[in-house]
Amino acid sequence: MIHVLKAGLWTSIQDRGRYGYRSIGVPLSGAMDLHSAHLANKLVGNPITAAILEFTAMGPELQFDKEAVIAITGATFGIFVNNEEQCINTIIHIKEGDCIKFTPPKKGWRGYLAIQGGLDSEVVLGSKSMYLGITEKIRIEKGAILNFSTISQLLKAKDKVLKPLGFDSEFIDVFKGPEYEILDDKTKENLINNNFKVHQNSNRMAIQIDGLGEVKFDDILTVPVQPGTVQITPSGKLLILMRDAQTTGGYPRVFQLTNDAVNKLAQKRPNDKIVFRITAI
Repeated sequence: MIHVLKAGLWTSIQDRGRYGYRSIGVPLSGAMDLHSAHLANKLVGNPITAAILEFTAMGPELQFDKEAVIAITGATFGIFVNNEEQCINTIIHIKEGDCIKFTPPKKGWRGYLAIQGGLDSEVVLGSKSMYLGITEKIRIEKGAILNFSTISQLLKAKDKVLKPLGFDSEFIDVFKGPEYEILDDKTKENLINNNFKVHQNSNRMAIQIDGLGEVKFDDILTVPVQPGTVQITPSGKLLILMRDAQTTGGYPRVFQLTNDAVNKLAQKRPNDKIVFRITAI
């Protein structure tokens, strides 16, 4: 078992997400930065579908009741086991009674902790990903006890199975969205030539960006959206939908992020700059 001594910030259990239920309005959910989550699982020998811990800006404090093999990826948090510093993106052997703590990340925003054998938690609609109204809890709380599967023989994990995500670049690669062409030329130019800042109110549902000013366009019907869809509002605000986003929306879909771009954007902090870069499909 793992005792949660401190919960950190928005620490939750996530996996690849909840597929096959968008037709009834259920979001995909899953790890915001799937690349880093997959890397953590692969480092400890898990399938990439195994559930992991995701935390934002401030990591949890955890005490282990039994030995474990873990890996931590994503943002460059300081990692300490019993006050001894550990490395990110590598295997960490945990002994019974060990306590793990984090210091704030120097780069990036979200961290991922995988445990060999995977976290053992409730499965709802084919996924362990926490989400309001779907799972009993929406995040990990102080005092919680986390269970993980026991492995009779610890597997020898491979260190170099997937490269860590590079998220320093400001460029976010996008495809033109279905409603891109209804925008006027000036708005199109501003979308490509401006540097935008990630808004403080961004979360797992959407990354918000201000800066375009009033935009005129014809109304559209409610249409399907997915993680990575970039919507524009009449006030010029951009909403980049993320893993917990709704399944339909009524604003024009001007861009669609590439899969890599969604992962990279998940690691951007409030006030970080981004630049949209249109790429060919």
